[in-house]
Amino acid sequence: MTPMQPFQFDQSGLVQSTPKPVRELPARVKTVLMLKTLGCLLAIGGSLFMMMAVSDPQHWPEGFGKEWAHRVATLSMVATGLSLVELLGVAGVWSFKRWGVYVLAGFSMLNFVVSMQAHATFSAGMTILSTIIVGFVIASRWEDFE
Repeated sequence: MTPMQPFQFDQSGLVQSTPKPVRELPARVKTVLMLKTLGCLLAIGGSLFMMMAVSDPQHWPEGFGKEWAHRVATLSMVATGLSLVELLGVAGVWSFKRWGVYVLAGFSMLNFVVSMQAHATFSAGMTILSTIIVGFVIASRWEDFE
């Protein structure tokens, strides 16, 4: 009878990998993304407020008809949808995904157009400005995005 040999593990086939460096967004990108998130949430709240304002015809001002109420309601619903998708883009950018950058840029542009249609020029300007700032900062870190 042969004595039992202790278990030996052949480590020659193992490949040692280097750990990936921890990626972190610069503080200025985090700040702009948080402001972008706040802007989206405010747009959703403003859309809800507008929907409530046009829902009751007895509170409409003189000359405000059914057509205007329908237009305001439609723009409010579209702005809400675009803001929700923009929030998805913010989440993608925060997790270093290229699709997040594309979604954020594309839907920010659409939200800009809807804001201009609704004559909300300040909101439209803030949407475009924050997207430009995020774009410039991300361009310098583009290789970090998957």
